[in-house]
Amino acid sequence: MIAFEEALANVVGAVTPLTAVAVSLGEAAGRVLAEDVAADLPFPAFDMTAMDGWAVRAAEVGKTPSLLARAGTAGAGRVTGPLPVGAAWKVMTGAPMPPGSDAVVPVEDAAEIDEKTVRLDVAPHPGAHVRLQGEVFQKGALLLPAGRRLTPADLVLAAAAGRATLRVARPIRAAVLVTGDEIVAPGTAPGPAQIRNTNGPLLIGALRRAGAQVTDLGVARDMEESLVKALCGALERGDDLLLTTGGVSAGDYDYVATALETAGASIRFHKVAIRPAKPVLFATKGATLVFGLPGNPVSAAVGFDFFVRPALRSAAGILPPLPPPLPARLASPVRNKGPRLAFHPASLSLRDGEEIVEPIATKGSHDVLAHARANAFLELPPGSSFAAGDLVPVHRGSPESTF
Repeated sequence: MIAFEEALANVVGAVTPLTAVAVSLGEAAGRVLAEDVAADLPFPAFDMTAMDGWAVRAAEVGKTPSLLARAGTAGAGRVTGPLPVGAAWKVMTGAPMPPGSDAVVPVEDAAEIDEKTVRLDVAPHPGAHVRLQGEVFQKGALLLPAGRRLTPADLVLAAAAGRATLRVARPIRAAVLVTGDEIVAPGTAPGPAQIRNTNGPLLIGALRRAGAQVTDLGVARDMEESLVKALCGALERGDDLLLTTGGVSAGDYDYVATALETAGASIRFHKVAIRPAKPVLFATKGATLVFGLPGNPVSAAVGFDFFVRPALRSAAGILPPLPPPLPARLASPVRNKGPRLAFHPASLSLRDGEEIVEPIATKGSHDVLAHARANAFLELPPGSSFAAGDLVPVHRGSPESTF
């Protein structure tokens, strides 16, 4: 049994970075950027109006009301001529500021007297209702760094930078194999000593949520010969990632470790000093990473969140592989009496501007209800005790995690 930090480093060290592919902006949301994106132009690219109104020289509008000659009308996308002395140019939102103008009087603060004259009822200050060239960002500014999982808002920046396509990490290819004689399909009424397959949907859903292309390999029974055959077939696929669940503990029918070795995989570690998910196994065959996750559903989830998720992030170029725990104020006492690092389900919320975390009572690694209610995990060192009001390290849930 090895320490958590050593196990995590072992996983990250075995990761092969994903190659990059070019995709259109419409396909890029949720993908991980494989290149830096810099601005090819300032934004805005020119001084423009922020409101419908009248472009003027602020110094020419003294006492109000003020009468000025009407110079013309311009909408967005139309280039104007210079602003004559003592005149106002009617402009629409997004139109370029006429050369010589430095302020806009909103249309509601003015009145058109006739076709030649406009009355301004408010004296603007220089820069009023003007969006200045480059005020958001300058040409050459780094807008999006490589290793960022792209949001729709990021695509606005990419488009503003003149990009029609982006290079992103290709989707990771993964397969999931559930093991166990007791497993039946979720829509099936379980018979005596049977349980529904909860880990398959958990892991497939978590992988797809992280952007992976996933193959469901179904359920393998607890017979060493058939398990070796199933794992040989799974490893021959050449996926980036193979997840198994069940069969990694110390029972008489826990054959996954020996079956993986028979199938040609090299076991990097088996058992980590954490709770839950102590029996977690990590192996490799060529470039394929293999995670043998425990059968208890919360243990499988913790194994995914703290080992598989870092591998996914590292392969795509997201740093750090595992987001570090950040402190939050504890709402009620919590203890870890055991000798292993514990990940305890919790509810994190904001109260009066401060993050407060409440431990969720759990009956153990089978308590799927506690896990489903959690949006965070407390990281509790061995033999530790925390009182209400203490700051405690907290792992936050994210779109990449199971919680």
